[in-house]
Formats: sequence, C-alpha cells, structure tokens
Amino acid sequence: MAVNILINSYELTTAFGVYLEDGGLSEFEQPPVPKVPFYQEWADESGREYDTTSAVVYECRYFEIPFLIKGKDMQDYRKKKTEFLSLIDQNDDVDFQVVDWGETYRLRYVSAKDWKFINEGLTTKTSARFVIRFEDNHGTPSYIFKYLADNYGRYIVINGGQKILVKTSL
Repeated sequence: MAVNILINSYELTTAFGVYLEDGGLSEFEQPPVPKVPFYQEWADESGREYDTTSAVVYECRYFEIPFLIKGKDMQDYRKKKTEFLSLIDQNDDVDFQVVDWGETYRLRYVSAKDWKFINEGLTTKTSARFVIRFEDNHGTPSYIFKYLADNYGRYIVINGGQKILVKTSL
C-alpha cells in the first residue's frame, strides 16, 4: 500500500526517492506507556497508596520505521540519501505527517540502522532498505491536519487555517 508521508512538508517519494515500507505505520498504533505515578508504601499496610491527583504522564516512545530509497544510479542514490538524512538529522523535532490519516507526529531523529543495498551499481538503478529510529517525547503532541489534492497528486496542507504548499525538492 502506497502511503503519502511528508516530513517538514517535503513529500518523501518525490523529493528524495524515499518510500515507507510495508508495516511502517503499525509502529504508530502502539499506545504510549504511562509512567508509574508517585506512591507511598506504608510499613503497616498492604500494597501502595498512589497519588491520584497528578496528571498521567508517559514514557518516551521509540518508533523504528522501515524505508526504501531509490536512485537512478549510485550518484543519484547518494545525493538523495544525503539530502534525506540532512532533513531529519537535526537538533529539533520534525513534523512526520501521514497524509492519508490526516495526522502529524512531532518526532526526533535518533539513528539509522540496517542499511542494506537491494540493487547497487555505478550506472544502474540503486536502492536500499533501512530503518530510522525516531523518538516521540509526548511533550510535543501530534496534531490533526487537513489537505487538498489536485489531479496531479500535488497537495496543499492546511494547519489551523494556514495553507502550506507541499515541497517536492530541497
């Protein structure tokens, strides 16, 4: 199933030749784990007395999202890989937008792993599979957005009345 993914308003397939692999969206279905609330254990009573007045807070979640990157040759592949990694590898959260769901997650890049060539050649199509590990801190909540699309597959993302034209290249 082809899923439209934007990171910081860049459409990954068009801008970087990067595709979300099957099963990538299932990472987002795991609910967050609540942190253990403060409690008191009394020596003369069984069990624990929990603080029920505090808000529920959550552990940091990690998503390991599988991707595929394609280039028309090794030079194109290396250029796309470098540009894609420079988009996500920054000291800040990125907007990871799942267009088909109308949802955005505020994620922080942690690492890349399992980088494996499928095809490799200096003058022929080059592609690789890899996994990006993102962190979701729950301090920056995900949000819902709307979008408009035309017959050419271009979109306009609408966040709180602000229209953002989707970028297709750096």
